[in-house]
Amino acid sequence: MEEVAQSIYDVIQDYRNQDGIYISTSNIISWGEQFGNDAEFVLNELSHLLPQVYISRRTAKNYIKVHVDHYVRKYSYSSIAAFLSDTEFVNMQAAHKSQSAILSLLEEVLGEQYGESRIKYLTFPKRHFIYFDDLLASGSTIGNHAVQWLQAVDAKGRSNHDKIMDGEITFSISLFCCHTWGLSFQQYRISRMFSSKLSNRINWRWDYEVQNHAKFNNQRLNVAKPMRSIDPIVNTYFGTLTATKYEDYAFRELNTPAQETFFSSPDNRIKFENILLLKGIEIINRIKGDVRPNIRPLGLINPGYKVLGLGTHFFTWRNIPNNSPLVYWWEVPGHNWQPLFSVANRGN
Repeated sequence: MEEVAQSIYDVIQDYRNQDGIYISTSNIISWGEQFGNDAEFVLNELSHLLPQVYISRRTAKNYIKVHVDHYVRKYSYSSIAAFLSDTEFVNMQAAHKSQSAILSLLEEVLGEQYGESRIKYLTFPKRHFIYFDDLLASGSTIGNHAVQWLQAVDAKGRSNHDKIMDGEITFSISLFCCHTWGLSFQQYRISRMFSSKLSNRINWRWDYEVQNHAKFNNQRLNVAKPMRSIDPIVNTYFGTLTATKYEDYAFRELNTPAQETFFSSPDNRIKFENILLLKGIEIINRIKGDVRPNIRPLGLINPGYKVLGLGTHFFTWRNIPNNSPLVYWWEVPGHNWQPLFSVANRGN
């Protein structure tokens, strides 16, 4: 397993280095060994997936530059200085969240690539407002912030959503990764609270798309979403869920996706998804006392949804989302489970 562990390490070696955490090949092997006879299979499949879904700090900086260049062109600026003087990069998240880290990288990119800084333009009047984040999964955080920002009013009592409709300002949400299902929820939410015309004027941009919408056809389904199982462990667990919404979306339909482009093969997808699911149920069964209703084997989800989790496979250098399967990040004293990715700023 040394060789495959090395291939995984080569991809994720910068994970949380800024926090003094350094993954090693022995950590990776120890994590894999928790899957027993399936250890080598799990590591091999993960080695196939990670280059598609792990964003290193260097890659994040490249993405940020692409985003900045896109907006400079979109709004027809001849210089980066003119663009920055008119642009505010919205900062609404808590200091320990991803937005602050991305804005710090943005400052690095501006300095290294353009000899500029957004800080020196903070007091200038703004026309363009850009909300950076790493991931929209369910989208609740981004949706909450978008609604809050759109409802905000200036000293004259004019709201941001009115200014957008009058063509005075623009609002963009710029992401590394976007789930199609979560995006549709947030677009509908904005349309319902304001108007579809306003929703259509918000600029959405992302680098990697997770195609997991409940109703769309011909999707990649580049998440972990097992097919319906005859395993009594799975059926017993699923039957205990008291949630009621989206039960018909809980399992992957037969012959979907039409063409496998995410996992190494259709058969390996089935095997890998079932392993993650069963291990996730095992981890949940180790919880003493009441289990929070949003905890599912394939990641945290709205407690009202009768699904197994989002199964998100998208990881960054600074943290991984709680929408990812539990096997990757669950870390609770006494639960006898070693995570692959030790997570930051998350109650365990």
